[in-house]
Amino acid sequence: MNCPSCGKEMERGSLYTELGRGLFFLPPGGKVGFWDTKRSVEQYGGIVLDGPHHIRGSDRATVHGYVCRACKKILLEY
Repeated sequence: MNCPSCGKEMERGSLYTELGRGLFFLPPGGKVGFWDTKRSVEQYGGIVLDGPHHIRGSDRATVHGYVCRACKKILLEY
C-alpha cells in the first residue's frame, strides 16, 4: 500500500496496547470511563478500535494497519 500523503510504500503492522481498557479514537475532551460500553463511547462521538475491556487478562488491544516511516503517518483498519 502506498502512503496517501507522500506516495511511498507503507509497512503493514499492528498498533498494540496492554494493561489498558481498550483502544479508542475520541473527539477533543473525550474520555472513557471504566464501565463505558462500545455503545456509550460511540454515543459521544468516539470510535472503538478494540475493547472496552473490563476484566483483567483481556486488557490487550491490537489494531492492524500500515505505517509510513518517511512521513510518520499511521493508517489503521477498524
